[in-house]
Amino acid sequence: MNASAQSPGGDDIPDLNQRLEEIVYVIQDLAALRFGARATVGTRGDFVDAVAAGVNSLGEELEASYEELERRVAERTAELAIATRELRRQARNDNLTGLANRVALWDQLTQRLAAADRRHARTAILFLDLDDFKMVNDTFGHAAGDQLLVEAARRISAELRAGDTAARVGGDEFVVLLDDVATGEAALAVARRVADSLRAPYEFEGHEYTTTSSIGVALAGDGLTTADAIVAAADAAMYDAKRSGRGMCVLHSKFHYGPPSLIDARRS
Repeated sequence: MNASAQSPGGDDIPDLNQRLEEIVYVIQDLAALRFGARATVGTRGDFVDAVAAGVNSLGEELEASYEELERRVAERTAELAIATRELRRQARNDNLTGLANRVALWDQLTQRLAAADRRHARTAILFLDLDDFKMVNDTFGHAAGDQLLVEAARRISAELRAGDTAARVGGDEFVVLLDDVATGEAALAVARRVADSLRAPYEFEGHEYTTTSSIGVALAGDGLTTADAIVAAADAAMYDAKRSGRGMCVLHSKFHYGPPSLIDARRS
């Protein structure tokens, strides 16, 4: 067979080697994921045309399979991104209340303290404990206790500004990071608002009950320059509040080592 041969109808017959070479190039293109490549299918219906048609069919199948693979990869990538975001959220948020957890709080507090000199702003910590949480659990059950924690978290958050952070750090213990606080009295005023909000009645399955909170307040500075130090100071003030009577707010003082006689222990 040569390039000058003609078909019975008078059409030129492509050189066999040239036709096969085209098919090889198409196969190479398909292997390189260039799925638009197609071989020329002549009119003779010989074995070369049959191979060309088979290669074209294979190309269409490969293109469809690749598109399906891309779709599945895109779906799995999106699912992985959602799962990753959820894992990050769970790693930094309390599962029950949605508030920040201890890890997230410590990170934010450390960052605030590190930037305090540059921002010329002070940071305060409120450490609060629900006084009657065990009674609620024992009387109404753990479902009521969980509802109380969720509602308490909502009420605490409602009293804060956009730059403040509320966290749940224990069973019925919450810590609030107040950013850009002028004085300890200003922080104490926020604590009183939070305590008033938490004192409002709660309802569970037709039952109404109330609880109070003991809140300790500590202001960064005057030796309280690390996250551990300021949270420990607020925690100590909270226990002073409990010893002074339920529903109390106490401001930590570096001069105070006993009952809170020299610090604010007024009822909220």
